Amino acid sequence: MKRNYYLLLMASLLFFAACDKKKDRIFEDSPTVRLNAAVANAQTVLRSKPNGWIMQYYPGTNAPYGGVNLFVNFTSATDVNVQGDYTASNVTSSYKVYPGAGPILTFDTYNSILAYFAAPGAITGLVSNDGGLGGDLEFLVTKADADSVILKGRKRGTLIVMVPMPSNPATVIASYKAAWQAYYAPNSYRFETSTGNIPLTFGWFMELESLTDVYSFRVTPTGIEFLEPVTVNGITVKELTRKPAAVGYPNGYYDNSAGTLKLVPIF
Repeated sequence: MKRNYYLLLMASLLFFAACDKKKDRIFEDSPTVRLNAAVANAQTVLRSKPNGWIMQYYPGTNAPYGGVNLFVNFTSATDVNVQGDYTASNVTSSYKVYPGAGPILTFDTYNSILAYFAAPGAITGLVSNDGGLGGDLEFLVTKADADSVILKGRKRGTLIVMVPMPSNPATVIASYKAAWQAYYAPNSYRFETSTGNIPLTFGWFMELESLTDVYSFRVTPTGIEFLEPVTVNGITVKELTRKPAAVGYPNGYYDNSAGTLKLVPIF
């Protein structure tokens, strides 16, 4: 009798253990299968836009140099074309997507536009020759779908967002380049608010600096977009819109939607 009791108990325990295993198995596929599927999806998404992507590129940990817009078109399974708002260069190099901690996108041959930010010693006189501007050439693909691709730099962990290029890429790229030139034309800038002005200077590359703060942003065809919301004299903004010349502002200015903060060029 006692022996039958123990046999029944063992059978019950084995039954419940099997049930628990079934409940714990959330994914039907193995980790390797899922990783390979994620790599294939990333490759497919990158190539799915015939006009390419606008890459909102911020080099360095915590984006100390500001950001640029890169125009990236994955034209085949191996080739990528890269342009930038800050340069006239148009460079084709190679890339690949391979499995790692997830899908890894690597620009695996020399590309002068990307190397400008990533190569040690690329910017002599600006920063350490050993560190360059702290850009990345390899990225973990944390999201890849039709709306956007989000990358994470493998060395610095900087998040990079790519959004689809509209249907008129030549016009769009030209508008970004023109906006860049317009932004860089003045000698300096100042913030204006009802409670006072803050003089600004150009920083290392693509940002403005006051005596106490660094403002990191990208130039867009409509104005500037900060990497993170910034607060100036109690006014918090994420973007400023470019406005044409007006009374008292012969060279135009950038302002927020409420008109309470202006970024004014100084020539």
